[in-house]
Amino acid sequence: MMQKKRKIRVPRNCQFCKEKTLPTFKDVGVLSKYMSDRGRIIGRDRSGVCAKHQRTLTSEVKRARHLAILPFVAGL
Repeated sequence: MMQKKRKIRVPRNCQFCKEKTLPTFKDVGVLSKYMSDRGRIIGRDRSGVCAKHQRTLTSEVKRARHLAILPFVAGL
């Protein structure tokens, strides 16, 4: 029989809810923390961010990419 994969559980402590802040496109350090080494946005199941702030985070990453603050793709 095949064994089921176990999911890695991340504690549900949203950093933005704790600090009562919103992610902005100017905070490259914060945005890069929620991106993989390949340049993809990490999902909220792995990052531990609540749904409200994940939507804001995604739009701010896209805005930073459009303004050439963050790369669309990591080094090829």
